[in-house]
Amino acid sequence: MFKKILLNLMLILSLSMGIPSKSFGQTPEASSSASSGPRKQLATIVFAGLAGAVLGLSTLSFYGRPQDKLSNIAVGFAIGIIVGTAYTTYKQATRPYTATEFESQMQFAELDKWEQMNTSNYLNLNTGWTF
Repeated sequence: MFKKILLNLMLILSLSMGIPSKSFGQTPEASSSASSGPRKQLATIVFAGLAGAVLGLSTLSFYGRPQDKLSNIAVGFAIGIIVGTAYTTYKQATRPYTATEFESQMQFAELDKWEQMNTSNYLNLNTGWTF
């Protein structure tokens, strides 16, 4: 009996220690801008929706017939999606540009203008020969 309790206690302690992993403090600064990309934003929106659905599900215990109020789950999910979208939009809109991001955007804009001038008939001088 004592051996079984000791084994269970050791199992619980070993699982509660967790698996060591790389912490956020060890990531280089260059990858910090990549961590706010579309994948993270989409994950934030989806998890906010799931959290809203769980909150909608938790309201069902307050009704006498919860099967009549299952729409609370969908409403909670919808509110969570809306809140998650508003949050990610706000975070992206208020994020300052670093000097390298701004310079790279300016370079791409200049390249686009140059390509448009070269590919289109920007300077149509009509220098053809007709006989």
